[in-house]
Amino acid sequence: MTNLKMKATLLFTAMPAYLLMTSLAVADSEQQAAIDHGAVQLSSEEIEALVVGNTVTAKAGEKVFNFHYGTDNVIAGELVGGGWSGTGYYGITDQDSVCLSMAQDKGRLRCMTIMKQDGAFRKYSATGELTFELLEVRTGNRL
Repeated sequence: MTNLKMKATLLFTAMPAYLLMTSLAVADSEQQAAIDHGAVQLSSEEIEALVVGNTVTAKAGEKVFNFHYGTDNVIAGELVGGGWSGTGYYGITDQDSVCLSMAQDKGRLRCMTIMKQDGAFRKYSATGELTFELLEVRTGNRL
């Protein structure tokens, strides 16, 4: 078993407890406000169709990034205009979230839900904070 697959296996066996503990933190959050205004959470299957094998352009604050979600669970990203790039691994849980860890995260795993509202897709952290707005999804590796 490769190191990446071993990490992914360990990651997803611990995921249900992690999601249960963090789901209570979403109550008064940006995510809850979005839900209150009609946002709908994507299912695991919808997340897979949206990101796997694609390059996603996403905005966080004033910064714009490109992320390629490889079919081998490897994620690569870059800041548009330069100044940052990185790789890591990702997985989609059965609890309708996508989790990732970039190399510089030193093993820390971040899980996010993706919400759709008025045709726009947004990622929210486990505590319900808006992390990224997805601007464009393109087929293949566009990095």
